[in-house]
This record gives sequence, structure tokens and C-alpha cells, in this order.
Amino acid sequence: MVNGLESASRSLSLNEKKIGSIVNNLANINSTGYKRELPFEQLILNNEKMTVRGNILDFTQGELVQTDNPLDLAISGDAFFVIENNNGDIQFTKNGKFKLSEDGYLVDARGNKVLGENGEVLLQEDFWQKNRSINISLEGEIFIGEEYLDRLKIVKIEEKNNLIRTGNNNYGLANGFFDSADPEEYQVAQGYLESSNVNPIVEMEEMIRISKEYESAQKMIQYLDEIMGKANEIGNVK
Repeated sequence: MVNGLESASRSLSLNEKKIGSIVNNLANINSTGYKRELPFEQLILNNEKMTVRGNILDFTQGELVQTDNPLDLAISGDAFFVIENNNGDIQFTKNGKFKLSEDGYLVDARGNKVLGENGEVLLQEDFWQKNRSINISLEGEIFIGEEYLDRLKIVKIEEKNNLIRTGNNNYGLANGFFDSADPEEYQVAQGYLESSNVNPIVEMEEMIRISKEYESAQKMIQYLDEIMGKANEIGNVK
């Protein structure tokens, strides 16, 4: 009976985590480059107890949406842009909503610098004034007019479970390695952004299913609690 109570309690805890993930996913439907999160449980075989271990991220490709902004970039394929924050930490992102900083660097919404193969990408501000266009090839090569500037640093990460959200849909890498992505395995789309990969219908269906499981676990706890209470009453009478 005690084991049943513990199992039902863990089921409640797990489903609370799942509901939290669904709420977060739905809140980020319109967040550029957002990847839906999925909580997962692990079965400990020696005592058959479930324990919540954390969240995993679903890196399925989101839809590419055309914006016609030349600094909006999206990656089609299994690869990430690389950025460097103000502390010098390397981060990774699928959010290619970039802009030009006041001092001429290509940065993200938080001012983190986008990296090329040669380091920070410095775009001379006068190229705008001279009506020189910025063109980025499918491989990530950056051209100002016809002049080659650099190539975006684009990497592939095999162990994506080691990625940790750092905000603005950027990720840090807790453990593991990253390598330069093979240009044949990705394409950079200029004037596009990758939308969130959250499907609201799927999330709502999952919410309904989990809510039913949560309600069942609550009823089981209440039932077992009543039985234990009656057992204690009988014991006290004796």
C-alpha cells in the first residue's frame, strides 16, 4: 500500500513537470528558433520507482518564414550559429534574428556577437551608406557587394542533450564537443527565420491526456489515504 502511495505521488510529480513543459512550449509558439521541451522519466529497475530526471529538447526543424530582412538568417539542417556573449562564453543558437550593433558588429537581440570563421563579424557601417548590399550564400559566406568578408561559423553538435538554455533561444554546452558542420548537410537562408517547432494541437492533446492521468493519480492517493486511515482506526480499537 505504501508503495502504491509512493508510485501515485511520483506520478503526480512527473505530470506536474509535463504540464509545466507544455505551458512553456505554448508560451513560445511565436519565439524564433524555439525548440519544444519534453520531460522524461527513468524507471529504476531495482525498486520499480519512477523519478523525474529533467527535460530533453526536440530539435526537429521548424518552418522557415520569409522576412526579406537581409540580416535575418535561418539554418536548414542539423547545425547551429555560434555566438559569443559579453563574458566571452561560446553559445549556440537556431535564432538567426540578427542586427548591426552601433559599432558595426553582427549581433543577436541581446548584443551577443555572431562569430565567423575568423572571429567576430565586423560589417563596416559605410556599406549601408554606399548602398552596398550584404549577401550571404547557402554555405554562410558573407559578401559586402562583391567583396568576400568572412564565413559564418556554423557547427554541428552530436550530443544535443548536453545543451542548456541560456536565454533568447541560445544554448550553452555543458559537456561534449562541437565540430564545423559539413556545408553539404545544411543551408543558410538569408531573409528567413526559423519558427518555433511547437505544434499547438499536439500540445493541447497532450495536456488533456496528462490532466486525466493527474486526476487518476489524485484519486488513487485519496483512496489509499482513506484505506490507511481506516486501518489505523481499526488498530486503535484493538
